Amino acid sequence: MDLSILILACAGFAGGVINALAGGGTLVTFPALIGLGLPLKLANATSQVALWPGRLTSVVAQLSHLRKLGPKAWSSLAIGMLGGFAGAQLLIFMDPKLFRALVPWLLLCASVIFGLSPMITKWLLARERGQKPLAMQAIGRVSEFAFSVYGGFFGAGLGVFLMAGYAIAGIEDVKQTNVLKNMMGMVITTTSALTFIVRGEVAWGSATPMLIGALAGGYAGGMLARVIPDAALRVLVTAGGLFLAVWYFVY
Repeated sequence: MDLSILILACAGFAGGVINALAGGGTLVTFPALIGLGLPLKLANATSQVALWPGRLTSVVAQLSHLRKLGPKAWSSLAIGMLGGFAGAQLLIFMDPKLFRALVPWLLLCASVIFGLSPMITKWLLARERGQKPLAMQAIGRVSEFAFSVYGGFFGAGLGVFLMAGYAIAGIEDVKQTNVLKNMMGMVITTTSALTFIVRGEVAWGSATPMLIGALAGGYAGGMLARVIPDAALRVLVTAGGLFLAVWYFVY
């Protein structure tokens, strides 16, 4: 077997496991694709396509909670589709040099958000409950769209950003917030992935083994969730992301 195929499959597997356990698989798959020589923009699009299937299974498993959201789910669905499409277009038409300049900042922000996500989530859920004023709900929806654009553009750490938007908008039930976050992740990445595929922005020779690995990793992650300490995994992934951010700042 070609060594590069094995590396891609292993990176996809690791990304699938991380997404299933804690989120943040992009921080593994994106650098792996870059390390094998893909241009940054192509690596980003390919990574999103490769990790997409794992998001679908998490939503299917929570459909009963999703139905309880009613109109909120439909409005978020529309926002996610529009934002994901806009983010994908932004990536496609952005000057590669500008994207290269943004990469270390994206990795830095995503790594910090990922590492601190348990504390951020706890803080968000501890805020005052009750119906938010209409203005705050509107701000929450605008934030949701902005984060959807980010998801279509890069995506790492998206779940924590979405949690913040839902807290502002007044959706504070933990189960509802979680399933809505998962649904939005699927919608955003589906929209952006389809855009990248139609526009020919996917390196299928790299995406295919990574996608297969991610599918296996997503299943394995679900099985391993009971035995692998989330905190240890989070520290490892965060440290790797910070190292890569520093690397791209220097080089």
